[in-house]
Amino acid sequence: MQKTVTQPLWKRALALVSITVWMVWGYIRLMPPPSLIRHGQLVVSGYDLWSFKNLAYSDIVKLYETRYLFLHLIPYIQNRIEYPVITGIFMSLAAVGHGIKSYFLVTFIIFWLIAILVYFLMERLVPEQAIFFAVLPLLMVYGLLNWDVLGIGFMVVAWYLYQRQQYTWSAIIFCFGVFAKLFPVFFLPFIIAELVRKRQLQTLWRMIGAFFATALIINVPFAVGNFKNWSYFFTYNAGRGLGADIYANEWIHGITTAQANMFSLIVVVLTVLYLMWQVYRGARIIDATALSFTVFLFVNKVYSPQYTLWVFVLAILAQWPIWTYVVLTLAGLVDYVNSFTVLYLLTSKSSSGGWYVGHVFYVGVIYRYITLAVVAVGSTINSRLQSSGYKDVSYKRAIDRI
Repeated sequence: MQKTVTQPLWKRALALVSITVWMVWGYIRLMPPPSLIRHGQLVVSGYDLWSFKNLAYSDIVKLYETRYLFLHLIPYIQNRIEYPVITGIFMSLAAVGHGIKSYFLVTFIIFWLIAILVYFLMERLVPEQAIFFAVLPLLMVYGLLNWDVLGIGFMVVAWYLYQRQQYTWSAIIFCFGVFAKLFPVFFLPFIIAELVRKRQLQTLWRMIGAFFATALIINVPFAVGNFKNWSYFFTYNAGRGLGADIYANEWIHGITTAQANMFSLIVVVLTVLYLMWQVYRGARIIDATALSFTVFLFVNKVYSPQYTLWVFVLAILAQWPIWTYVVLTLAGLVDYVNSFTVLYLLTSKSSSGGWYVGHVFYVGVIYRYITLAVVAVGSTINSRLQSSGYKDVSYKRAIDRI
């Protein structure tokens, strides 16, 4: 782990102001107008059209109504939710107050605090790169779109604890992250590879025991109480159809959901196994995690726009070149506008919808995947240069010396 670097006061102030501006802007922008709130509840019939038109859609807002959070049901026992249990619990607890305004305000405040915590931990983990998490605007468009900030918060805390050799607590928090948004699971095989390489088998078994004990404590009460509702996260995602991703376009025809699932599984498993071998030989966990997750998004059957925020965070933790942060931010913004523009045109039954899908939308999808490929290749080259002893020289000087 790197030495803690004290940040200049101006840089820390800029970061905190930026995070606050992005999150407050997102909150104001996503709050539905009074015409769509009746007796504290969302008027769903008009929400999609308004939110798509104004680029102001939020799952956090809509699911308050469609998942009956206002009834204060016990998650999974009385209510079916398509997210892992930590997210379902968080959703339900945030809705304890009266009405959607209270619920959304509570969620905003907690996610704002999580974003600040992530920044402060990044200061310790990657002091030179942390500022980019704060100043680039992906938090504004994706910070309150879904519950990703919750999972990212657990992931960064767990990674920080692992770097501090707080292995048991790291395993516990990683478990919370996995059952908040699943994606932190990509750290785990590479942690195993590193601990095996270091012959820290006792630590490995302690982490495995802490992870699975926590998983049982978190999940068993809900699985016993209502197995069908608890398992819906798994059955829903297994049966989920192809979205606006690399498979669902006019250039690829006839592929089924099952075939997409199998292809994605094979590619991801082979990538993870190869990168585990690299970590076992001395590569960094964070490099392997960031790269494997990017490959996963490239071949996964569904790519929700906010997933770019995860790549962005992992890229910063892995100290990818600064240009990749800018490229990812631009791609994330384009993807956001493109996705909700097509949803508005199709929802409003606009005559331009078909034209937009055929001539513009898939160009944006191609741009998304080109971006993933470019940053993955660029980060790999950067990692190779660093491992070859060029960590503190510019790319031009490194290439000249090669």
